[in-house]
Amino acid sequence: MQGAVPGLRERKKAETREALRAAAIRLFLEQDPSTVTVNDICEAAQVSRRTFFNYFESKEAALFAWDQRLTDELASKLTARPSHEPPLTALRRAMDDTMPSFAAQTGWHARKELFSASPELRTKTLHAVFRLEDRLVDVLTDRIGCPPGSLYPRLLAAAIGSVFRGAFITWNPETGIKGLQALIDQAFDHLAAGLVVPAS
Repeated sequence: MQGAVPGLRERKKAETREALRAAAIRLFLEQDPSTVTVNDICEAAQVSRRTFFNYFESKEAALFAWDQRLTDELASKLTARPSHEPPLTALRRAMDDTMPSFAAQTGWHARKELFSASPELRTKTLHAVFRLEDRLVDVLTDRIGCPPGSLYPRLLAAAIGSVFRGAFITWNPETGIKGLQALIDQAFDHLAAGLVVPAS
């Protein structure tokens, strides 16, 4: 089902977020990543430090494809899935429903170039993935009815983190977001099949 058309305030927020992302990516490509500061990014995007930290918790966070806003949306979509759906199916559908917001981002080629040129930045993505997993654990625990601290919700959440990370690393931006979605679907298929070795 189509979501509501974003209002002016939401569109402005999305534009600011993308302006900060674009400035961060450009500066990280042009300079030694260690020398880029939040102030540099703010100056390039013509926003205040306060505005920057309304969107991102660090300069590196501005580079990443998956942010807290998308985590909140994914958690909301998962909570709204029908209760009769198996957990893995519900997660897959919730991810499908969140992809349009993810696809609205820009700068994919530059971002992939940056991560290729600066492998040390890849480790920073783990923090975003762990935050995603922690949020999903809470939702899955409530959805499944497991006792807090159970292994199963943690394994499911970690599987989703691996689905996204594996698909994104494998993805060639030349294929567009549809190419990324196809890889995510393929990863879910592998999980559903029990990770059997695919035919040659």
